Amino acid sequence: MATIGKHYIDAACYAAKERGVDTNTLIMMAGFAPSVSQNKDQRIGDISMVRLLKSLELATDDGFLGFSAGQVPVNFFELLLQSLGYCQNVEQALSTLKTGLALTQCQLLISYQADEVKLKLMHQHRDPDHFLLEYLLVFVHRILSWLAGRVIPICRAEISYRPTEYLPEFEFLFRCPVVFDTVDNALVFTRQWLALSIVRQRDELAQIIAEFPMVVLRYPGDELQLSRLLYQQIGQVFFETARILTASEAALRLAMSPATLRRQLASQSTSFGQIKAEFCKEQALRLLVQNQSIEQIAYGLGYSESRAFSRAFKQWTGLTPSQYRVLKTNTD
Repeated sequence: MATIGKHYIDAACYAAKERGVDTNTLIMMAGFAPSVSQNKDQRIGDISMVRLLKSLELATDDGFLGFSAGQVPVNFFELLLQSLGYCQNVEQALSTLKTGLALTQCQLLISYQADEVKLKLMHQHRDPDHFLLEYLLVFVHRILSWLAGRVIPICRAEISYRPTEYLPEFEFLFRCPVVFDTVDNALVFTRQWLALSIVRQRDELAQIIAEFPMVVLRYPGDELQLSRLLYQQIGQVFFETARILTASEAALRLAMSPATLRRQLASQSTSFGQIKAEFCKEQALRLLVQNQSIEQIAYGLGYSESRAFSRAFKQWTGLTPSQYRVLKTNTD
């Protein structure tokens, strides 16, 4: 499961905040407390970040989250992804991406040298922290990899600035050698990957569209990480039996000892408790907009009493369950 740190939370909200949007409320509605964005060491789950990005898109009425110089339609990425469904290989998909991005004052320049392909990205939008630039570069790479059903290895990334203050976060974007302070902002990979066939089916594309921008936040193949598999196991048991899996049960289902599970999760900077809490939070957000009482939700998520659930929920979001329910009703 991908997690996102302080820099990208702040950077994503920048343009909306400049437009007068109450981003603190959007942050709480996304399922995490505004104080999270003030803690440089705390990270949030990718599901919460997807919710925040969608809220920013709607609040600014801009597919580029308020960063665009004009106004990009909020359904821009949906239409672009739909058009990719007609491509036969990576080279055709790349051409389609170039054409689509050109409609939003973005230039994706494709050049060839020997056996390398260079994708240079330029845009004409307000982007002081380079958030939009990085977002679009990541989008191009990850959607091409997803369409091909495998990671397209990047030989190197060329970046015209040096992200000193958030370099540890930046290193998660491309996972390749990076050359800073260059003339261009570009990704370079070998030409052979252009011939890769598109293997995704229409129903898979529909799911990616429904979950967008999750495909941008998760590196290709991350769905096979232990943390993601564990999250799926917790969900499967919850929806089948209406109870929360224990750590020992989870280890057994994953064919490992509890100690091995703890050790491997620690190597991914997470724990069973963190993953379980993230799952419970997501279910609580979902159930609170339905007609269930807070007591029913609390007991269903394994809390012995509603007060314990309310305390946990306020730690997650900065709101009590009742406050969240009222705010959600008023903003929908």
